[in-house]
Amino acid sequence: MLRADGVSSVLVEGGGRLAGALLGQGLVDRYYWVQSPIWLGERGVPATAGLPSDPIARAERWTAVERRALGEDTLLVLDRR
Repeated sequence: MLRADGVSSVLVEGGGRLAGALLGQGLVDRYYWVQSPIWLGERGVPATAGLPSDPIARAERWTAVERRALGEDTLLVLDRR
């Protein structure tokens, strides 16, 4: 529907639940992941909450197209293969 109106990309900013849902539906082609050197433990929301787990041999592989330091954090940009 959006493509018919000339929209070719959408930027979605959200948390781990939204990311997991969009990834699980195959709706993400590029993923911008900001990683912080902080351990949240069991109370933290996973970066991809709700995303089904496949055996490692069948897990989807992505290509890292950029890594950049953002102060103490790291930006990792991944493209779907």
